[in-house]
Amino acid sequence: MVLSTFVSDLFLSLVSLYVAFRFVGKSAIPARSALYGFAIIGISAGLGSIHFLGFHSLDDIYRFFVGLSGCLGVPLLGLAYFHFSFRSISEKTFFLFIAILFVLYLLFSYLFPLPIYSTIVGGIAMVIVLVSSIIRFPKHANAAILGIVGAVLFIVAGLVIGTKGSTGPILNVDIFHILLAIANYCIGQGISKLS
Repeated sequence: MVLSTFVSDLFLSLVSLYVAFRFVGKSAIPARSALYGFAIIGISAGLGSIHFLGFHSLDDIYRFFVGLSGCLGVPLLGLAYFHFSFRSISEKTFFLFIAILFVLYLLFSYLFPLPIYSTIVGGIAMVIVLVSSIIRFPKHANAAILGIVGAVLFIVAGLVIGTKGSTGPILNVDIFHILLAIANYCIGQGISKLS
């Protein structure tokens, strides 16, 4: 049992699920993309909190959702911003995007393991959020600032902090979870304001 990581993962889960819940019932592609993306991240973090509490019976499902979170959940957030700033996504394209990313996740996680794959697709998604937010500034200043802050926090959490080791007395995985929770809230607010 790692109590601090249980708390930080639970916090990430609750924030992500709260943000996802705000998009329930909305039919626009960015809202549905946000709903699915934040829900996947929230479920993954919830399973993580159970894992770090010391219950390991769901570990296989937890590992599946951790991978799904990075390879599908995060890219769905990028897709919402792509829809706002670059090209409208049809419903058919939206579900095709989900199917392709899911197949690629299975392929690069189970058949031909490529550990850096989730970092690549997550990074691309956050660059899309960042560029889209910059394009939206200053006309949609509040949404743009939220998107920029969220994307930067995501990038810092993933590439600078990571999940290994510690910074002083604080485990890096806990900092990672807290930064992602704040990033998710910011990105969710940005999507909400642009919808």
